[in-house]
Amino acid sequence: GSVPSAFVRTWRDGGRDAAWVHAAGEIDDTAVARLEQALHRAELRARLVVLDLRELTSIDASGIEMIARASVRARRTGGRLVLVRGPAEVDRMFVGTGASDSVEIVDLDSVERLLHPLPKTSPGRFV
Repeated sequence: GSVPSAFVRTWRDGGRDAAWVHAAGEIDDTAVARLEQALHRAELRARLVVLDLRELTSIDASGIEMIARASVRARRTGGRLVLVRGPAEVDRMFVGTGASDSVEIVDLDSVERLLHPLPKTSPGRFV
């Protein structure tokens, strides 16, 4: 059988009051606490936390639940948790558990727009 890939998480400052948490490998019972800790640290530093799921190989119900709780917690405290869409099987877990209703899942280009919004143009003056 295949060896499950180890869970890895990294954190980086996304600028513009944003933090980026990158999850790779498997999120199971043993990895949930580490990911929750990383998300909590990111929430303390930034109003917008981006959780990148693109390199996730699998996630179980405990991981989905924890991410849904983190999303609700972020909104309650005036922040926002945005998930970068992962592989199809990870996406299916969010939909299958009903968690897709309580979390914000977007594609990478949507996150780029959040982090680097178009400059505001000043309205033209008519004389």
